[in-house]
Amino acid sequence: MKRCIDLVVSGPEMSGTGTQITDLTEYFEIKRMAVRDMRKTELDALFHAGRFYPENQNYRSFQEYLADTSVPEAKKNQMLRDMNACLSDGGTNQDLKIASCVKNQVSTYVNPHSADVWIFEEPTKRGAGQVNRAIEQHRSEYENKIDPIAAAYAHQAYRVDEFLRFRRVLREEKKIILRSRSEESACYQIQDKKALPHGISEKEYLNLPGHLVAFKNPPTHIFIVCGSASWTKKDYAELRAARDQGRLVDDHERNADYMVLVNKRYASDWLEKLYKKGCGRFKVKPPQIIRFDIHASKAEIKEQMAVEIDKILKAYA
Repeated sequence: MKRCIDLVVSGPEMSGTGTQITDLTEYFEIKRMAVRDMRKTELDALFHAGRFYPENQNYRSFQEYLADTSVPEAKKNQMLRDMNACLSDGGTNQDLKIASCVKNQVSTYVNPHSADVWIFEEPTKRGAGQVNRAIEQHRSEYENKIDPIAAAYAHQAYRVDEFLRFRRVLREEKKIILRSRSEESACYQIQDKKALPHGISEKEYLNLPGHLVAFKNPPTHIFIVCGSASWTKKDYAELRAARDQGRLVDDHERNADYMVLVNKRYASDWLEKLYKKGCGRFKVKPPQIIRFDIHASKAEIKEQMAVEIDKILKAYA
């Protein structure tokens, strides 16, 4: 492959990004590509480090390793102790050696060539991403109100983290990066006078340090699963009723007006205009955005995405 493929799968709530990541993972593995899953916590990232070879060589993720009943519990427990040592007694002045694709004195090295495809998620379940998942999406659990500006600041912080530790090297080595959501989550955070009056201004969003990094190094492609731009609160309510299946609904998902706004931004050229501004200042190419119907079946979306990935791989060969 001559160029890096940095593919983001996104959309409003209930759009099924987790399912689509699973389907795309299957697609790459059928093509005999090695896949490593960097989603979830710092432990899940550390699992892929070279110091844990050969234990990690046959597993896509730490969760898959833990679920393997053929691995003795004693070995799993030792792995956990060794990982914890990286985070609590790493041997540096900071006593911290997080996972990283960069060889340095303050991280535990993950070889970018140990896989062809690397999976990430946004927000992560580590660092500032953990703050987003536990606090900013569930402020009501702490007797507080949604604060989109605070969320935007936390988002931009982990984008620097993930880019410097992993994504920059993987892009340089021309690996395939597959991730759920990216800086296009601006759809959730940028101010709208009616539905999101306390959101962050577009100008401030684009000038946050993490977003300067993000828009200078944007995804190559974004797959968006969304409704039509004319979607209504009734449409959202019907979709939520059909798909929530007992999931924990966060503060954002309870606000139908807000969800309609988010979908409209994903479905219209609002996002293309945002990337034109964000990427234009660095004179880099904005991502190619491809949309899919949120009301299509899982099987239909899976097949449609496979067709698009075929085209991308051929174009980048």
